[in-house]
Amino acid sequence: MSESLDRHPLLSELTAGDRRVLEEYLAPREVETGSTLFRATDEAEELLLVSDGVVSIRSEGQPIAELGPGEALGALCLVSAGLRMCDAVAATPSSLLCLSRESYARLRLDQPALALQLEEAILRSFASLVRSVLVDARSSSAAIS
Repeated sequence: MSESLDRHPLLSELTAGDRRVLEEYLAPREVETGSTLFRATDEAEELLLVSDGVVSIRSEGQPIAELGPGEALGALCLVSAGLRMCDAVAATPSSLLCLSRESYARLRLDQPALALQLEEAILRSFASLVRSVLVDARSSSAAIS
């Protein structure tokens, strides 16, 4: 599993040793094409790391993104409780690694420095996404003007 974790940019700042420790808290999940991973309005309870396959993100039944190996979904649920805002469905047979909120709570107790590193990586990733959305919005409004 360790080399699978090496492919996840979210975990890129962790040392190889830290990734080995983290994998003790991850649960593997295999899903078939068409399997629903979660639906909008479900309680967000786990971070999902795509190891293999493609996951389709949908809003009101319409595809809005596809995530493949190395990508993560649901990371914010580890730092902020809430409901899912979209649906996630396996577009192909997929292998996932799951970090539940419960496992993350254990990680925080057992390995607080590692949990903090993961939390900071999640927040940096989210901040980067927000910045890119703002840049896109500014570019779109400038093009309209």
